[in-house]
Amino acid sequence: MSFLGFAIATSLQAATPAAAAMPPMPEDLNEIPIAEFRNKPTYAYRESLKAKKLTKGCEPTRKVNDGEYYFVSVVMLTDGAGGLKRVTPVSIDCPPLEEYVARYFARTGKDNMQPTADGKPAWRRTMLKFYW
Repeated sequence: MSFLGFAIATSLQAATPAAAAMPPMPEDLNEIPIAEFRNKPTYAYRESLKAKKLTKGCEPTRKVNDGEYYFVSVVMLTDGAGGLKRVTPVSIDCPPLEEYVARYFARTGKDNMQPTADGKPAWRRTMLKFYW
């Protein structure tokens, strides 16, 4: 085996445990279990008004009667012990609101997730619904 081949093989072996520690994100959101929090996050009406300002120029997810619904989902990678590694919003073509919701769950989910049964990192999903 050449030195280059040995170096590549060694780097692949060294990277394997880290890659195995982080599960790939499922392509189908329905395959991702619903997030379970130790303490249920609360969301105040005044925060909702802040979020409403971010929707300027965005199309609502659904219009009902005279109101607009925005459903913003996020997928979260938990560390298996109750913490978060990553929060990723699902696009609804309204980046400011998506980022706002992702930051909200990053803040409220920090050290607030239920541990996984096997203690390993896992993906979870949740959603915020807005109606104005």
